[in-house]
Amino acid sequence: MKQNIIQGGKLAILLIATTATLQANADNLKKQVEPVELLVNFRIGGNFTGIANGEAIYTIGGPGYAPKKIYDNGEIDDKISVKRQVTVLEGAQITFAGAPTDPIVRFSCLPGSCQMTFNDGSVLVSDAGVALEGRAINFWGPIINSPDFDPVNGIIPIRILGCGGLKEIAGKGRLAGMVGSICFNGALNFNQNDQSVLTGSSKCTLTLHTPADPSVIP
Repeated sequence: MKQNIIQGGKLAILLIATTATLQANADNLKKQVEPVELLVNFRIGGNFTGIANGEAIYTIGGPGYAPKKIYDNGEIDDKISVKRQVTVLEGAQITFAGAPTDPIVRFSCLPGSCQMTFNDGSVLVSDAGVALEGRAINFWGPIINSPDFDPVNGIIPIRILGCGGLKEIAGKGRLAGMVGSICFNGALNFNQNDQSVLTGSSKCTLTLHTPADPSVIP
């Protein structure tokens, strides 16, 4: 009888340990392995705010949304749901080099001005020593199937692409203290009738990790 009790106790301990291990493994499966990746769809707007070193500056901002659905082929759903807003871009100062009609228009975000505040308190800011730069590709032509394409009123969406560095500065939330990058693919809606106004959208990939030595990050 005593032997049965001992064996039963050992079995109970084994079951508890196994259950705890399975739960830990299940919890780990829910966590991303660094670098952490996010997909955010930004809707932006802003205005011309000045000239610096001969380059036009536009100050822009707007909300960023988590995708509602990613299809089996990897395509990202464009539909925006207000309840899926995860961040907001504020005070981004974008400089444009060259003429708006150049085949390729280069633009960049002034260091420290592109700031994204997330719902959990994390704050990502450009540029962690790696300039956030992009290009608008005029020679590809307008995106004629964009809902923003409105040639009658002079709204011409042009493809943009680019990347740059980010760092988290608030020490809060899931991304606290991380460093990494943002890469964007989207469109800027150049207003031919009012060049002081700029709108657009971009699906952005954010990829971040915890730095071994935060003190070396600019």
